[in-house]
Amino acid sequence: MVLEPSRLDGKRALVLGAATGSGRAIALALAEAGADLALCTVTTDGEEVFALRKTARQVRELGRTAIEQAIDASLGTGAQVMVRQVSKELGRIDVLVNAPPVVADLLDKPATKVSDAEWSKVIGRTLGATFFACRAVGREMLKAAPDGQPGGRIINVASVLGERGLTNAAAYSAAQGGILNLTRALAQEWAAQGITVNAIAEGWLDDATPEAARYAPIKRAGWPDEVAPLAVYLASDASGDVTGQVLLVDGGPTAHL
Repeated sequence: MVLEPSRLDGKRALVLGAATGSGRAIALALAEAGADLALCTVTTDGEEVFALRKTARQVRELGRTAIEQAIDASLGTGAQVMVRQVSKELGRIDVLVNAPPVVADLLDKPATKVSDAEWSKVIGRTLGATFFACRAVGREMLKAAPDGQPGGRIINVASVLGERGLTNAAAYSAAQGGILNLTRALAQEWAAQGITVNAIAEGWLDDATPEAARYAPIKRAGWPDEVAPLAVYLASDASGDVTGQVLLVDGGPTAHL
């Protein structure tokens, strides 16, 4: 039997970081594939909340449900409230996508110049937000999944800097490496309950500087729409035997020795 990986009819997905970039592209792709969605911010910043509303409108234009929530995802309590409300409104959560946006102001700063507050900011909005969402959704998926039965899909969107460090990006690289190993650990912890946990490691996307894009052998930045189809596959029944994996969508720089 050949499974159709592009269909998610009847699935209910929570996308954290759905306002912009890959999170937005993935949310729209999941909706096009048939999923109903809960869309959440990572911060309560007004610009991010406004952008989230735009994503929600586009999801509804595709004929799918779109619930909006603005939270501070760097707090465990924020994730708990988010998941409780989403579970109540959607009935359950089949798919979790964590796609926290880049904390750009710490991508070009020497480690000796990074303050305690800046370290906490980048860890909280990336690794912290991802862990808290995984923990809160994981509790719900585990309650709904007896041993050996399909239990859900978790997809963490990270950066290739989790695999390769970069000068003047120590805090961000550390956070991204944490996300990748969190993915591997949870995949093992929850495999018996049928919950798969995978990561997509992005390269430089369309908002990257030309200087950053030069690291890619394809000599261009990628696009969020090139990440989204992989997320749809990982959310689908066709990927049931794929777990604990970091799938690179980076234009090739990590292939270098």
